[in-house]
Parts: sequence; structure tokens; C-alpha cells
Amino acid sequence: MLMQVVNVSVLGPVTLPEFSREFQNTMTKFGVFRAFIAGSWIDFGSYMPVKSPINGEAIAQVSKLGAEHVDSAIERLHYSWPLLKAIPAHKRADMLIKVADFIEEYKQLFRDVLIIEGGKPINEAEGEVESTITRLRMIHQDLGRLLNVGIPGEYGVGTENKYAIVVREPIGVVAAIAPFNYPLFTSMVKVATALLAGNPVIFKPSSYTPITGVLIAKAIEYAGLGNYFAMVTGPGAAVGDAMVTHPLVRAITLTGSTETGLRVMRMAGLKRLQLELGGKAPAIVLEDADLRDAARKIVTGSLRLSGQRCDAISRVIAMDSVADELINYIVKEVNGWVVGDPRDPKVRVGPLIDANAVERVHSMVDDALMKDGKLIYGGKYWLTYHEPTVVDNVSRKSRLAIEETFGPVIPVIRVKSVDEAIEVANEVMYGLDAAVFGRDVGMLWRVARSLEVGEVTINDFPRHGLGLFPFGGVKESGFGREGVGFSVEDVTELKTIVITHG
Repeated sequence: MLMQVVNVSVLGPVTLPEFSREFQNTMTKFGVFRAFIAGSWIDFGSYMPVKSPINGEAIAQVSKLGAEHVDSAIERLHYSWPLLKAIPAHKRADMLIKVADFIEEYKQLFRDVLIIEGGKPINEAEGEVESTITRLRMIHQDLGRLLNVGIPGEYGVGTENKYAIVVREPIGVVAAIAPFNYPLFTSMVKVATALLAGNPVIFKPSSYTPITGVLIAKAIEYAGLGNYFAMVTGPGAAVGDAMVTHPLVRAITLTGSTETGLRVMRMAGLKRLQLELGGKAPAIVLEDADLRDAARKIVTGSLRLSGQRCDAISRVIAMDSVADELINYIVKEVNGWVVGDPRDPKVRVGPLIDANAVERVHSMVDDALMKDGKLIYGGKYWLTYHEPTVVDNVSRKSRLAIEETFGPVIPVIRVKSVDEAIEVANEVMYGLDAAVFGRDVGMLWRVARSLEVGEVTINDFPRHGLGLFPFGGVKESGFGREGVGFSVEDVTELKTIVITHG
């Protein structure tokens, strides 16, 4: 039974030592976390519960905003834009370093929220916090993409007495929409790169993980950038739609499902879009691969975060001649992945985000088994938990071979040739990541060049990590690229200024 709403002042202008104590107070009392609008924490009087996937219990409440609140927030941010642009870029970068300082100061609190709110195992939650801090401390490297370029006109007829300066300018209010699986890292990178470029940001965290969004807003406020930032919570149909359709929003950066991305594209109109959407990463295992090493990396790439990653390996395409041996190694590796409460240090596979996700994953396994698939390991599920599952002989026509899984399942598709492996890998609508395991460099190169994806990883599982390498998708996995120095390109515009001399 829900407790009475406690309207605490946790998000007022408290000092840092008070912050952690009052935040924990709010969680304990099932209190309300307010929305943050252009420097102010506002209680709009309507709330929605936040439930932990660990046990389904409500842990707090957040503000439930409507379209009219979003419209007002965007207008306030738009009017703040000239003030943000007036801050030199290097000073904006220094302010974002203070965001990293804040997260460093409260990294245990950030970690605990990721565990309780999102169901992350301890080591994965700690890794996300540390990665976020490290990425923010690299923010000055993104400034390199904001440099101006000079182009002399003397190389063309009619422009001999002209000189062009091409400048990269902020685009305007940016709408950032984040997923539940990496609610701190993904959100913070979207917000930070947009602010660095000189854009105000309206940010919507996932409705599954809005408390992480609250912490992000507090960090932005602490860094002195609160007047140029809004954190809004509420149903996607109201809040998200209002964000992407508002005429003052000039760019949208979204990480989410392909269905959500297609919806945003239809609604957004003439806005700059950066979309990282669904994935169905294949791991192609060639005959000359180190099968023990490939199995270890395939299992890690499939089961991390219970498979709830857009870059997760969700199809193993194995040469028939090595498939049996590969599966034996995979099963031995899976044995070491304990499933259960993520607060237990021994657990490596925590819950899925809700019971509906579990039912969906299980229905995909059932579909594969009805199409002649063979259950090799696992298959059990309960509440929000699905144990690691290995299915052999998966049909190319099964849902497990075609749809994004987002669960801890390792489907094995057997093929007889490299050409068939490439055909199977490319026949889905997704094109985000892929992995290839083998020793023949020429063959690895051939396969990598033939795959219709944004990134191919050779002899390892896909992982975007800090974003040192640009990442993003093709086909229905989206477009645009994120990464150090690349994310800012989609939230800026080029302006050419032509000077006539002589």
C-alpha cells in the first residue's frame, strides 16, 4: 500500500553534506522528487510511483508532468539561450567537470540508486558511475570539434578576393530522451555534450529510472548550469510527445527502441535527430576461431545487464563444423553466471526491468522451440527474473533470430558457409553492432566489410564503453554518431561567413 506523499525539500538549495542525508530521507519516507525547471525545483502536485524491479515494491514518487508544463519549460530554456552562448566554451567545459566532481562525491549514492531503481548488479552499477565520471573529465576533448575552419577563395574562379570562415554554432534547445538500461552514463553524455556546445537542454529520463534523472539534475545545478537545464518526468505520451513536437526544440537526441525512434521521426518535423535505436548484434564464429575464447566473450556480451543492451550479442551464427564444441564451451561459461537479487555481490544476472519484459523474452524462447530449436540450458523464469538460456538450432524465421531480445538468451544459428553467415547477419532490420571471431585476417576483413552495421568488433564482444570510438547504427538502428568529439556534431550547425577583401 502506498504511503502518504511526503513533500520533502531534498532538492532545494541545500549544502552538499545535507544532500545525501535528505535524499536518503526521501527514499525512506516514500517522498516526492520534484521536477527541475531552469534553475528551480517545482512541485506540480501530481505524482507517479517508481518501482524497483528487484521486488516490484514502490520506492519513491516523482512529479507527473503534462504537455503544458513541458511547453513552459522549453520556453524558459529558449530565453536562457543567449546567456549560455555568452559563456566561453572552455568555461562551459570547466563547469561540466564540476558535474563529475559532484558524482565523485556521491558515487555510492549514485551506485545504490542504479541498483535499486534499475536492478543493476553491484559491479555493473559501480562501472557505470566510474565511466560517467571519466567521460565527463574528458569533456575538453569534445571542444576540438567546435573549432572554426578557414577556407581561402583563391582556388576558384570568381572567389579570388574572398575568404570564408566556417563556424560551428549551437543549434538551440536540445531535447534529450534517455533509456533505462544506462540511465546515468547515456543521459549524462547527451546532456553534457549539448550544454558544452552552448545549447539549453530539456531532459526526460526513463519512467523506469527517473530518480537517476533527479540526481543528474542536482549535479547540473551544483555545477552552475541549472538555468539552462530542465529535468521533466512523466508519461512518454504526454511529456515525450510535447518535447519532440515543440517548435523551439531544434535537435533531439534519443536512445531507445526502434519503435520509439520511428515515432519520434514522424512527429519531429524539421529537427536535427541523433537516434541510437534497437540492435540485434550477431557474433559470427568462423571455423578457425579460438572457440574457448569466443565462448567466454560471447557469454559476457550476451548476459551483461541481463542482455538489456542495444549492443548485446543476441545471435550466435556458428559454422556447423564447430557449433557443437562452441556450445559446450558456452554452457560451461554460463554456469558461472548467478541470477538473483543484484544487491548480492555474487549475482551477475539481475532482474529485467519489469515482469512484462520477462514474459516477452520467454515468449520468444517458446517460439524458437516450436520452430525446432533445442533448449540446451536454462529456460526458467519468475517474477522479473529470467535465467540465462541457451537455445541451439534456432530457425532464421523465429522471433529469437529476428527481434531484439533484450534478455539473457543466447540463440545459436548454424550455417554451412561464410556467405550464409553474412546473409543471416544482414537479413534483420537492425544494424547497430556485430562481432566476428576467427584468425584469418583476410577473411575477418571480408566479413567485417560485408556486414550492414555501424560497428564491427573483431575477436571480442561489442561494447561502446566511454565512446572513444564513434558508435551508432544503420538501417532501423538509427543514425547519427555518438562518442568523444562526435556527439557535439549533431547538436550544432555550420555557419559560413564569407569575407570580401581587396
